[in-house]
Amino acid sequence: MKKITILLVLSAGVLFADQIDVTVSEGTDQSVIVSLSPKPASPEADADTNVKLCFNEPLAPMRMPQAVRLKRLTNNSQNSGWFGTFLGMGHQNTDERIRGNVVYDTQNNCLIFDPDNNLSVGFYEVETKPLMLQTMPPKNYVSTIRYRFYVPEVINGFKLPPEPDEDKNNETLLGIDFNDNGIRDDVERLIIIEEAKNTEFPKTQTAISLQYAFAWQKMIEAPTIESRKYLEDASACQEYFVNKNTKGLNFKEYREWEKNHASKLGVHLEDAIFNTKERILRRFEFNRACSGHIFDLSPASIDKCMINIDKIGE
Repeated sequence: MKKITILLVLSAGVLFADQIDVTVSEGTDQSVIVSLSPKPASPEADADTNVKLCFNEPLAPMRMPQAVRLKRLTNNSQNSGWFGTFLGMGHQNTDERIRGNVVYDTQNNCLIFDPDNNLSVGFYEVETKPLMLQTMPPKNYVSTIRYRFYVPEVINGFKLPPEPDEDKNNETLLGIDFNDNGIRDDVERLIIIEEAKNTEFPKTQTAISLQYAFAWQKMIEAPTIESRKYLEDASACQEYFVNKNTKGLNFKEYREWEKNHASKLGVHLEDAIFNTKERILRRFEFNRACSGHIFDLSPASIDKCMINIDKIGE
C-alpha cells in the first residue's frame, strides 16, 4: 500500500492513539488566521464545543452551509474514509458527517460551525473550502483549512485519553502520552476508571493517584535522586488529605478511616506503571541513586497537590 506523506506533524508524542493521527493538518498556519477552536491536534475538546475559525480580514459573502464541514473519523480513516478519498486513494467513505449550522460573525470575522448535538467521544476532522476575502487580488482568498481534534470521555470531571496501542505504548520507556500531561495514557485511564469506584472521595482519590503516576513517570524519565521530590510532593498531598479528614480521631478510628478510604488501586498502580523490563530497571536505578541517603519527609500541605483537592467538589 502506498504511504501517505503527512502534511504537518505538530507533536510526535500523539501519534498512534487509536490508530488515528490527530496531528494531520493543512493550511492552519496561514497569516490571515487569528485563531482556530478547538485548536489543531487538541486532545481534550469539550463535547459541547463548536468549531470557530477567526480571521484578521473580513470574508466575502459565501454559501454558508457549505463553508465548513466536520466529520467524526472512524478507526480505519488513517488509510481510508473522507480524508483518504480526498487524497485520491479511492477507498469508500466510512466517516460520519456531523450535522449543524454555519454562521458568520461579521463583527469578529469568525466562521462558526455549530453542531446540532453534542459530539460523542472520538476523533474529528474540520475542513473548509477556499474562502474569499474582501481584499483585492492577488491574495484574496484563504486556502483550504483542514485539521483534527479529539473529544474524550469524561468521568468525574477527568478527561480520559484514548486507549493506546499496547505494543507501541510499550516500545519506549515513557510510552504514549496523548494529552501531554506527563502521565502515560494506559495508566491515566486505569486511574480515572478505577478510582471512580470510590464511594465517598472518587475525585480526590483520582487526583492523588494521578499525582503519584506523574511522579513515577518523572522517575522513569530521570532515575536520579532529584526526581524523589515528585514522590515527596505526592506523599505530602496525600497526607494533607488524610489529616484533614481524620482530625480528632483516636488511633483505632484513624486506622479504620484509612482502611475504608484507601485507594482502589494501591500497589496495583505501581504494577501497571512498571510493566516492562526496561521500566522496572529504571526503578532499580532510582533506588540505587537514593540508597544510603536520609530524607526528611515534606510536611503535609495543599500546596504540594498538583490538583487542588480543596476545590475539587468533595
